Amino acid sequence: MLLGLCLITVALLGWRLTATAARPDRQVSGQRDLDRRFRQLHHHPERVTFHDVENLMLSDSVPAATVARVLARSAAQHLTARTMWRWAAVHGTSRLVTVVDAGVAEDTLLDHLDAGTSPDWTMLHLFAGLATATTPAGVPLDELIDLDAVPDYDDLTFLDDLTDWSTASPDPFELRQFDNLPPITGPGLAPYRPVAEWEGDGDWPEVA
Repeated sequence: MLLGLCLITVALLGWRLTATAARPDRQVSGQRDLDRRFRQLHHHPERVTFHDVENLMLSDSVPAATVARVLARSAAQHLTARTMWRWAAVHGTSRLVTVVDAGVAEDTLLDHLDAGTSPDWTMLHLFAGLATATTPAGVPLDELIDLDAVPDYDDLTFLDDLTDWSTASPDPFELRQFDNLPPITGPGLAPYRPVAEWEGDGDWPEVA
């Protein structure tokens, strides 16, 4: 009985060691396959698939939840895998996430790629932040704001006759509105003579 338990224990330890030793080999082999695939796509970008874009973002340590969100939004925005791959190759996967979250159209991305230009990153980060913002309750803004709830123009009611609509105008001689003015502490302006009275004075000195 004891001998049997010892044999089972030795067998389990041997299997554990074998599995532990084989796991790094599988990881290394998988990374080599990805590197080989990426090198092929560098020469043949027309073969890029969304699975390749997913692997590229994951290999750059983009969180899996972010990758899933980007792929879902790219499908809704009708972005192609090749355009996303080209953008990530030029600007990096983090900025690929930014443009997808900000809702940049594929034509705009292609215009920047063909011209070798970059968009306004400050503005795009703002739009991307608003698109991914959530309320304190955790409800996304696009779910909280229901655009379908806005009534149609035909359902709105307006006043037909505005002749009876008036507002009361204040009495210009009503002084009670000035009750809270500060007290007068100075003598005010000095008395003055109108200019018309100066024309009759003959005491002005002559100017040479």
